[in-house]
Amino acid sequence: MSVAFRAAGILCFTLALALPARAETIYLTSGAFDWVSGGGAASVTMHGTGFSFEGNASPFSGVFSPWGECLVPECVTDSPVDLHTRFTGGDLPGTATYNGSTYNPVGSAAADAALDARWYGILYIPAGFSGGVLTTPFTFAGEFSYQDSPMTGGVANFIGSGTASLMFSPYANYPGAFALDSVRYEFDALATPEPASMLLIGTGLAGLAALRRRRRSRLP
Repeated sequence: MSVAFRAAGILCFTLALALPARAETIYLTSGAFDWVSGGGAASVTMHGTGFSFEGNASPFSGVFSPWGECLVPECVTDSPVDLHTRFTGGDLPGTATYNGSTYNPVGSAAADAALDARWYGILYIPAGFSGGVLTTPFTFAGEFSYQDSPMTGGVANFIGSGTASLMFSPYANYPGAFALDSVRYEFDALATPEPASMLLIGTGLAGLAALRRRRRSRLP
């Protein structure tokens, strides 16, 4: 865990406890997490009523499960890929605008705001797949902690959903395995996730470990 990550985490905790709480739930209606292999950090944009964020996230920090799995390789035919992706604190730097106030930089040790962003979902690579783009729904949850004066601040909660698009190419010397070429999580324009859809995430993740064990047994 990076020093910046810990510092920004402390900031979130401090803002949540020490400041008068003002909280609301914002549905993200546009934006995307966009990463291309070999291109360095992912670009991250989020937009909702009264809120916008533009920043970046490196696959070497935070949690980026699809990237990690396909490096092994564990992305193989007839198996799931965990889409869990999380960046927070100093691992998600950028500029945010919330209710007319601009916070820049977000996430640094000296910042007055920090963002915690979490994408969830499972993509299944079908039997017989030979490469290309696969899509599946994802869900999103997050928090934006901020201080807008020496004595006031709060936390805005975010909810969203959309379509994950992952591009794969054959992994050299591993028949049926794939390298990950790109990942895009694009928010739906009119996303209004239901609480029940978030509960389905836990159900899917519960069976993921068993499927991985079966998947690994097929690797040469």
